[in-house]
Amino acid sequence: MAKPTFAVTNNLDWTVSHRPLFFADNNGKPSKWEEKVAVVRDDNGKCLGAVSPGYETVQNSSLLSLIQPMVDEGLLTIENMGYLNSGARVFAQAKVNQEFQVVGENYKSYVTLLNGHTGNASVAIGPSAHRVICGNTFTMAYSDLGERYRHSTGVNEKVLDSKAVINYVNGAMAKYAEYAETLASARCTHTQFTEAVEKIYNKDTSNMRDSFVSQLNNLFYNGKGNEGKTMYDAFNSLTEYASNYSRKTVTGRFQYSNFGQGANINQRAMAVLSEMAAV
Repeated sequence: MAKPTFAVTNNLDWTVSHRPLFFADNNGKPSKWEEKVAVVRDDNGKCLGAVSPGYETVQNSSLLSLIQPMVDEGLLTIENMGYLNSGARVFAQAKVNQEFQVVGENYKSYVTLLNGHTGNASVAIGPSAHRVICGNTFTMAYSDLGERYRHSTGVNEKVLDSKAVINYVNGAMAKYAEYAETLASARCTHTQFTEAVEKIYNKDTSNMRDSFVSQLNNLFYNGKGNEGKTMYDAFNSLTEYASNYSRKTVTGRFQYSNFGQGANINQRAMAVLSEMAAV
């Protein structure tokens, strides 16, 4: 048995189409097989399999349209996308961006979109803790997802009407807002801010660069929307540093604040400041 192929890609900008299948009859002449049609990738002509004529295809672009508007708005970042078996099955996984991640495990999973262009693989949508890296993890992620749609007539309409992704993102944002409101109502003195910085970075401020400490203090008092009065001002100063000052280049700052050390620091900042605000 051939080993299933797996490929990670930056895009799924290809379509599939149904094409007639023929076989050689007893006289060696081509005869059309009415019970099945071939599913073919239009970009490379690769036949992915055979399905019944009533099998309704969901194109990759339709699947990705569930997350693309939120990617464009900066709410989600696509972290994993690709296909199995030359494209017979496709997947896309995105994460809620750092500014909306909060304390706890609820929003550490992927917004996951799975689809099959052949066979009995339904469209599946929802959050999954499994990162797709092979056929087995594709199956594991599929088992996590609560919304599944068979490729029968009307499947495209059902998929495009799905609220699974937006409900997940709205839930993350609502949870973030809940924590932010708690921080905004808690006073923060200069001494408390220094204490928080030391806890978050796991070192005494005397062992940090003077310019770094000075910049954090300036952001606490004068950062965007900050007045140096609340735990939320403290949180904003740290995230603003990560997003705008941590690295020399835009790309470097993005990687640092969303996927690098800055992402971990932002998570610790929310946890430490929330704990301090609760006292």
